[in-house]
Amino acid sequence: MGAFDSGESRYERARRLAEAMTAHGLLEKPAPAAALRWIDTFLEAYGERVQTIEQALATVAELRAESCMVPALELERLRAREVLFFLDSVGQYVDAQPELRGLPLQHDLSEIAREFGIAPGDAFHAVRVALTGQTEGPPLEALFALLGHDRILIRIGAVNSRLLHGRGLEPIAFGPGGEPFEPIHGHRPPDGK
Repeated sequence: MGAFDSGESRYERARRLAEAMTAHGLLEKPAPAAALRWIDTFLEAYGERVQTIEQALATVAELRAESCMVPALELERLRAREVLFFLDSVGQYVDAQPELRGLPLQHDLSEIAREFGIAPGDAFHAVRVALTGQTEGPPLEALFALLGHDRILIRIGAVNSRLLHGRGLEPIAFGPGGEPFEPIHGHRPPDGK
């Protein structure tokens, strides 16, 4: 397996990744056209982030898993009624889409967030953390296409369920170092609308 060569074409990278995925039981042989499109989207999204076939396979396995681990403090940032309803609305939005490629997420997620008074930056952060457990990564447009309808709905449902059970929506009062902790909150527009 080994490292990707910097002079390697995307076609060659896709071919090598498809072979490795097949060898590890992550892809059937022959690979259907939809799987090859998925690999192309993966390389577009993660090409600069993965330097070896092994890193690519680990990332593919994370994307193919039904769940992800959300770090405790990030989960606490999501512990607010507005975020819970926002994520649920994102799930409904995804469920209503026939195709997840090419969605105008910058616009649509901002509009959904506005309904709950959540700032766009906080909204995108909440979606990324709920879907990947990470605070950074490739564009959400690529992640939506890579995860697909079912995984997005399962992961959002798991985060919302975790938020509602146990302590409920009461956030922790203090974070690391004893600093006051604030989750993401929605805010009413100044005109009250």
